Amino acid sequence: MKKLVLLFLLILLVSCAQQDKVASLPDNEFLIIAHRGASAYAPEHSLLSYELAVQMQADYIELDVHRTQDKELVALHDRFIELGNDKQAIADTTFKQLKAIQRKASQRKKIPVTMQTDIDPLRIVSTEEVFSHFKDDVNYYIELKTPSTYPGIEKTLLQQLRDNNLLQQGNGFPTVILQSFDGDALKEIHKEEPSIPLIQLYSEKNESMLTKSHLRKVAKYASGIGVDEKIVTKELVDRAHAAGLHVHPFTVNDKDAIRRMIELQVNGIFTDVPDVAVEVLKEMNVE
Repeated sequence: MKKLVLLFLLILLVSCAQQDKVASLPDNEFLIIAHRGASAYAPEHSLLSYELAVQMQADYIELDVHRTQDKELVALHDRFIELGNDKQAIADTTFKQLKAIQRKASQRKKIPVTMQTDIDPLRIVSTEEVFSHFKDDVNYYIELKTPSTYPGIEKTLLQQLRDNNLLQQGNGFPTVILQSFDGDALKEIHKEEPSIPLIQLYSEKNESMLTKSHLRKVAKYASGIGVDEKIVTKELVDRAHAAGLHVHPFTVNDKDAIRRMIELQVNGIFTDVPDVAVEVLKEMNVE
């Protein structure tokens, strides 16, 4: 009986230790995160946008995730969609309705792209379609948008990632990073799948929250913070690093702004123009 009790306590201790451990991010790499894909050049969150980002050598493609009325996880930023003359919540819209929306490519810059798919490369896609198309050949940086609106969305997404064999470390980079403004959702994910690096997001109006004590609490479940580039200072970067957190500002598109972020020693940036970011890194001889 004593042996059984000791075994139970040992299992409990190991389980708690695993939950306390926070997944790591590469320390010596500057991450280029394609914000909604290469969204300066193609409809955001389309297969074309993602494919362009990959060919531009982005380290991660970013997916914003909502859930439709028929329980499909889809890559979209806004919580509402324009259908005809009306705005409708994604939660009240079917995936079939979303797929029928016609989108056009940007004329900002004509870039040749090679891709093989039976899916319209401009249309709204599901996360399952994105995972099936790219598999583990790319890295995914996924945001859960307003997860409280979609009870259980965390578990659904985690199951999709498991089913597609995406919860692994590839070439020194985690294949998946998850982010959200919702700290409670991130904590739940950390309990269920502590191997995934998590990023706690903050808007410009939350700048005052980013104190030393707050960042230490965040570091118990998250690997980094995502913040508006407008509030990034050397002091903030140093505070975050001291707490063991990486810093990924959004959304950084201007060459001078990208240079400034590198000089402030952030760990990566979200950008609509991954080709520009790659160019700046080469100019500054940054890995």
